[in-house]
Amino acid sequence: MALTRKFLKAMGIEDEKAEEIISAHVETVNGLKGERDDLQEQLEAAKQAPKPKTKPADPKPNEPGENPYKEQLEAEKKAFAEYKAHVEEEKAEEQKRGLYRKLLAEAGVDSKRIDSVLKVSDLSKVTVKDGAIEGAEDLVNGIKSDWADFIPVTETKGASVAKPPAGGGGKAAPKTLRDALHERYEQKG
Repeated sequence: MALTRKFLKAMGIEDEKAEEIISAHVETVNGLKGERDDLQEQLEAAKQAPKPKTKPADPKPNEPGENPYKEQLEAEKKAFAEYKAHVEEEKAEEQKRGLYRKLLAEAGVDSKRIDSVLKVSDLSKVTVKDGAIEGAEDLVNGIKSDWADFIPVTETKGASVAKPPAGGGGKAAPKTLRDALHERYEQKG
């Protein structure tokens, strides 16, 4: 839609105001046309200017250091291999910790104390082969001696038969409250 006198008159704008609007619009359009012409001249000058002939040469695939994409690919491959090795190492360490936890439970360490024992245990010397800890029996013996305080004693020992506990002199305990009161009455006597 173009800005014309007829359009402004249809909008109900007075003739004087319409002339002011049209003259302001013409100034704006002329300014924009001037900018356009200047930019067009700059473009033509840039097209006619001599182009530099220093075009980067294509890297040769056989020369090392010439292909940045190949170097980047090699760096990414190396980083991925390191990441993969790190993940495998963590997985092996987690398996070792799980097997050692199981070994602690089998040795009788209190289940509430297993995490504490795991935190301070040095698992660097523990080796896993075919999903089992090598030398598990030696480790169990070591656990039982090193962590004896964390292994609860489930066996209770009764009184020595050679020295029975001191009793009431062999008297039998009264059977009822009435009998107990009767004995007491007789003792006061």
